Amino acid sequence: MKLLDLKRAIFICFLLFLGCQSREVKPKGTGTEYYPLKLGIFWTYKVIETHITQVGGQTNSQYEMKIQVADSFPSEGQIFYRLLRYTRQNATEAWSSLDTWSSRKDQFQAILQEGNIPYIKLAFPLVEGKTWNANALNTLGGKDKCADGSVGCENYAVNNLAKSFQDTGISYEDSVTIIENNEDDPIVGKDVRKSVYARSIGLIYREITTLEYCTIGNCIGKQIVETGVIMKQTLIDHGG
Repeated sequence: MKLLDLKRAIFICFLLFLGCQSREVKPKGTGTEYYPLKLGIFWTYKVIETHITQVGGQTNSQYEMKIQVADSFPSEGQIFYRLLRYTRQNATEAWSSLDTWSSRKDQFQAILQEGNIPYIKLAFPLVEGKTWNANALNTLGGKDKCADGSVGCENYAVNNLAKSFQDTGISYEDSVTIIENNEDDPIVGKDVRKSVYARSIGLIYREITTLEYCTIGNCIGKQIVETGVIMKQTLIDHGG
């Protein structure tokens, strides 16, 4: 091979190498980025709820809810963040205090304490199809099978990891959906819950449908709702 041809071949190989390097997919971390926690960060949601009872029938409501990280404090070797929750009917009204929650996160899990009940919302590293017992830190149990084969867990599952999500015209390029439950029994009722988190933002969408059907007499199998809740929570603002 002539020297000129050899140099040309080496140059072409070098360019191909650079091209491969530029297309290399970089790892996106363990998933902790989907659950940011820091002082001053806040999220504002639009919430639409429907409550169904035998006595009151169906009641519909719509309001806004704001969650803000107010401060932090050390406990049990971890940093807990205090979350202040507010509600208002619409943007023209002042915020009214609702309650206080707390949250914490480490390299293994993100925990949200709703009142006095802790739930493992995310388990790291996030992997498509991964499941864990969200009630592992409380005594609520559940209907799902646990890792040891027993029944009594509330298994959450990772779905659509690092996928786009769109709701009400707003699109998020990188999100993860957590299937919290997906039971749909045409005789007994429905328990379908999911939460969607966006990278570097946090919770952007939550949907809950829990319905109990009439199972006595002629109404069996007709999906007549005796009690139930239908809720959609959509992020409309965030910052901090």
